[in-house]
Amino acid sequence: MSRRVFFYDDQDLAAMHNLNLVYGPVHKLGLADMEYRDCDQGRPNIFCGSVVPLPAGGYRLYYSSIAVDGPKNFQLALAESADGVTWTKPDLGQIQYQDGETNWILPEGLTAEHNPTQPQVMLLPDGSWRMWFWWHGHEFGRCIYVAAESDDGINWRCIDLEMPHIMHPSDRELGQNALVVGLTDASAEDKFADQRTMDFMEAKRLRSNDANFMYYNEEDGLFELYQVWLMPVDEDTGRMTPHDNAPYVLRTIARRESPDGIIWSDPEMLILADEHDPLHQQFYYLALHREGPWNIGLLGNYRCWEQTMDLELCFSRDTHHWIRPLRGGWIPRGGVDEIDYMSVYPTSHLIDRGDTWLVLYNGGNIKHNRKLPEGVAERRQEIMAAEAPKGRFAGLKPSERAVGSLILKRFNQSAECITVDADIKGRLQAELRDPYDRPLPGYELNSCVPITGDSASHVLTWEGGRTTADYRYDVVGLRIEIEDGTVYSVET
Repeated sequence: MSRRVFFYDDQDLAAMHNLNLVYGPVHKLGLADMEYRDCDQGRPNIFCGSVVPLPAGGYRLYYSSIAVDGPKNFQLALAESADGVTWTKPDLGQIQYQDGETNWILPEGLTAEHNPTQPQVMLLPDGSWRMWFWWHGHEFGRCIYVAAESDDGINWRCIDLEMPHIMHPSDRELGQNALVVGLTDASAEDKFADQRTMDFMEAKRLRSNDANFMYYNEEDGLFELYQVWLMPVDEDTGRMTPHDNAPYVLRTIARRESPDGIIWSDPEMLILADEHDPLHQQFYYLALHREGPWNIGLLGNYRCWEQTMDLELCFSRDTHHWIRPLRGGWIPRGGVDEIDYMSVYPTSHLIDRGDTWLVLYNGGNIKHNRKLPEGVAERRQEIMAAEAPKGRFAGLKPSERAVGSLILKRFNQSAECITVDADIKGRLQAELRDPYDRPLPGYELNSCVPITGDSASHVLTWEGGRTTADYRYDVVGLRIEIEDGTVYSVET
């Protein structure tokens, strides 16, 4: 079986010169083709919602309906699509709104006043369904992550409403707000302090901000939770943002795992701002896309001082160790007059559209602290879409007016012949080498037929029409030179 080499890290490279990793192309499609209903309450929110492919074809989207005006009202909701592009919202007969039927989901054990939000839903290999969501019951002193189960993904039962899988710092067991989060003790001044039943250290162990993503790793038989871990920050660090909605916290990304989706491991720290980031860098979410041996992370790049939210791509081979070679937005935010001027918030999964991946996201034009930026007269938030070609999350591009080169570590060629996925405006040439790094006769760089144009499978060819077919199942090396173009991968 052939192997495709991507360049998200340098593990497969023996050397590289004058090449920089850059994002691949992204085409923004504008507003998603999604039915709007009155029961969306003015703010259908797909951030930390779930896209679930169905075995018989089509998709479900689990999202939040959030009231823009009037009393607080969060509800879980469902949309359906045959192709992942056009979405409708069926009546489910579970809750009414303004005397009419809705597409809202009410798990058994909840009432319509419980204010659930951010549904993470998955269809498990045994055909059963599982969901986790935040219960925003602040009036009861509760803000916890709750699990539910279902046979059909429509009718749900809470597993144990009082059992927190993780909990927000504002829950009564912690009683911490944005000013004191991360302190070593629960707040004695919290008005629900007399209702605490948990050991504080256990409650502290389960602490999380909202904005979580959940996945099932079928290979390992484990549930994986990617959460926001809050660290305290003060003025002396130089990293506090006084105009943020939570000025004394610093948001980082952590991971937990569980064999049953009920009892969770301690948090494993994954992503913290470092010396290569802006001083006020924080991270707001991490969604996951698996592709071959790679885990592609959709990371919430939160420039806290500027109050902007970008979707940054990061990469991992094992979900424990992550690299951030790009450190900026993958989906470009719009201009001041566009809906996604300030923020990009995705769903749980990319949608397979054949040759492309479709991304659904909430775009917004306001700051994270809910204030309007300069030049924006009216708040807007909409469900939007973008698409990107498969295999082209990121590629290597030479410096301007320079020739870039890379040398792959020696490999056993298993593909029938070596191909490259590249968009070349200038030229790409290659040299095939023996295991001792010597050019093979007839496969020297200057004998390579220059490649130009855009193709996912350029065949490396040398004078006389030779390809690498004769060296299949031999150990070889490969040098590639690129001028004015981007190479995304090599199939070996």
